[in-house]
Amino acid sequence: MGKVCVIGSINMDVVMEVSRSPAAGEAIIARAVKKNPGGKGENAAIALAKLGVETAYYGCVGRDAYGDELLENLKKYPVDASRVSRSDASTGTAYIIVEESGENRMIVYAGANEAITPEDIRTICRPMIEDSELVLIQLEITREAIYEIIRLCRELGKRLVIDAGPAHGWSAADFSGAWMVSPNETELSTLVGRKLTGREEILSGARGLLKSGISHVIVKLGEMGSLYVSGDTVLDVPAYPVKAVDTVAAGDSYMAGLCKCLSEGMEIKPAMEYASKCGAVAVTRTGAVSSLPSAEDIARFDMFQIQE
Repeated sequence: MGKVCVIGSINMDVVMEVSRSPAAGEAIIARAVKKNPGGKGENAAIALAKLGVETAYYGCVGRDAYGDELLENLKKYPVDASRVSRSDASTGTAYIIVEESGENRMIVYAGANEAITPEDIRTICRPMIEDSELVLIQLEITREAIYEIIRLCRELGKRLVIDAGPAHGWSAADFSGAWMVSPNETELSTLVGRKLTGREEILSGARGLLKSGISHVIVKLGEMGSLYVSGDTVLDVPAYPVKAVDTVAAGDSYMAGLCKCLSEGMEIKPAMEYASKCGAVAVTRTGAVSSLPSAEDIARFDMFQIQE
């Protein structure tokens, strides 16, 4: 089994459960408010570890109470987080509204995540990357750090998987040289600079990413499944029917399942099918880290499915 290196954000999530999101100027009553560890980087690293993957993680927290809590939480999982940095900036925080339908809206304060520098990537992360079969990143750290990760993976001949969210301010050309980029439908529209509607337009957008020097593209389409494009190969993988209660971290769970399989040398279609199961289990539970499936959950996946 190959080791996976994750470099990315770590946040404290403040989750508000509501029947629906408020309109402009409207105040509504939350049913519950919860505080959970999160951040796309930490979520993915813990998800990989729960799936049985040897995982090394690098991120940055503040020298504050949230930072203390997040570092203590990481100790609960078999993740090598020994290199995580601390900054004078406040720990990153995400404010999440979760509707009764399971849909969510999120406002993120980056905080200490923006303290990660290209020098940190060259000095702290290089040994982690060299020792890994696969590298997974997201877009919640600084642009300069991400460019350095892309450059370093190219120099070392390492497969880099970019979970392309949040995509605001990015374009397909920014990821030239990456082995794989995986946006959702909205993120893909942002990367190609136009609104995409329907499968053919999404397929066209994915092919546009390939033209920018990216080798493989997987578009995450929620309940519509996922779409893979590379060269002349196109694969559609359907989603699994489950009762969704909270979509927070579903994409992180999908990416962890995908990277687990790819690090083990699995072919792309069964890897996407496994990843879809991981994402499906996550939406049946509330929270970020608390929703992430274990290898045992996936082995007994039938119990999560809606039987038709």
